[in-house]
Amino acid sequence: MADQTYCETTFHYHDGVTGVAVASTVLDGRGAGAPTDFERRGFALVEHESAVVDWTDQHQVDRLYRPELERFAEEFTGCDTAVAFPVIARSMEAARTTPDYGPIEFVHSDFTDDYGPMVTEVDRPYRSFLDPLLARHGLSRDDVVDASRLMVLQWWRNVGPVDADFPLAVCDAETVPSARLVRQMLPYYGGLRLDFEIFAVRPPETSDRWFTFPRMTSDEVLVLRTYDSKLADEGRAFWTPHSAFRDPRVPDDPSHRRSSIEARALCIWR
Repeated sequence: MADQTYCETTFHYHDGVTGVAVASTVLDGRGAGAPTDFERRGFALVEHESAVVDWTDQHQVDRLYRPELERFAEEFTGCDTAVAFPVIARSMEAARTTPDYGPIEFVHSDFTDDYGPMVTEVDRPYRSFLDPLLARHGLSRDDVVDASRLMVLQWWRNVGPVDADFPLAVCDAETVPSARLVRQMLPYYGGLRLDFEIFAVRPPETSDRWFTFPRMTSDEVLVLRTYDSKLADEGRAFWTPHSAFRDPRVPDDPSHRRSSIEARALCIWR
């Protein structure tokens, strides 16, 4: 089936030295030609009604949403245990106090193949972030070391206007070869010392297959895979490039400012 164009916009890639702006077509993820194979493509839109009523209430989000996502991850992936990370509220307002929490207009995938060593090696700074989360589930580093498979699942949920000025776009993972990936180290994120690698992405020779899901509501989640030890071991794409983009179809005014909830979970197979 033919792809359905949503809009034309600009994405910001990285050539290994500096950023490169590339005029690009964004396809309609709700259209007939959109990918449906999550393992190959790296993303899926899923209906998911949460018990959370007030997304600005951090206590409510932690108490209700994180357990919901852990159940979701276990059912969606078939993993034995899912450990949800603290949730990020991402908006221009949040960026005023924590600059990392604004919409990210930079083509990237959150983790490299260094994620496996990062969560298993004793002396990595990331352990101070991960160990307390594992302990909440009665798990330890040994459970991660002994796991037969590890995956990081990510959720993006729109909790602001359905026509947001900087929505999220995702790129068909299978169309981005490893030769275009550029490792970058982030020592800190959100005020935490983490020392983790991300993939920036070199610009395409022709064009990438970008998708967005117009008019997302708070009862939908865009699910992304940003690490999978099984696919990494098989030499297959475990990355899912994504980026916020300026939607030219949406007016530039405060009533359309993006507000989203972002969450991740480590999925563990025994």
